[in-house]
Amino acid sequence: MTEQASMDEIIKNFQNGEFIFLHDDDSRENETDIMLAAKHVTPQKINQMRQLGGGLLCVAISPDIGSKLKLPYMWDILLQTKSPSLTSLVNTQRNTNQRSTHSITFNHRTLGGATDSQRSDTISSLHKLCEDYTENHNFYDDFHSMFESPGHLQMLIGSPGLLGSREGHTELSLFLCNISNLTPIVIMCEILDNKSFKEKSVANSKSLANENSITFIEAGTILDYYKNNY
Repeated sequence: MTEQASMDEIIKNFQNGEFIFLHDDDSRENETDIMLAAKHVTPQKINQMRQLGGGLLCVAISPDIGSKLKLPYMWDILLQTKSPSLTSLVNTQRNTNQRSTHSITFNHRTLGGATDSQRSDTISSLHKLCEDYTENHNFYDDFHSMFESPGHLQMLIGSPGLLGSREGHTELSLFLCNISNLTPIVIMCEILDNKSFKEKSVANSKSLANENSITFIEAGTILDYYKNNY
């Protein structure tokens, strides 16, 4: 896969269930994440993400889905507790572009767990439920009866307005879902280095992508597309 893939190629690959390596800006985390549209989740692909990435496995949902499910961000959950030891942990100095999109951890109530198969089942169930979330009048109740928290998957919620308000991996991946006409749920995992014990460098991430025939893209490619078309 070439490093200079066009947006048309990126969208096609994402729609077809291929992994994407996405590097954010040097001024942000300067990390590369491996991404997969949740529609294409399998136990094998979860295993591949763990092997190739090694970081925290997260499931990003659109702000619209998060709103309909009344799910808050973790920083908001902590600020609303009555425990001073928890509220003091929140860094209230962060602006919107720097604030974490982490929300709850979750499992499917009967299928969920820590294995690749169980996590795949949880994500697949979430994707199936969300496919018609705009028409499902029982969406909120269905979600709460099907899933539980805490669990073995970290949920992320995109910021309202996506790239109009924040330019992190969460928003970039969900915007990619939108322009690919996919249900806005993405699996992502940071790509770590087992020699430096830090994030894998951009150069080494590109090499890993080439070795595995995976598209590597910079955040700027998606941001330019967004600014030129929206």
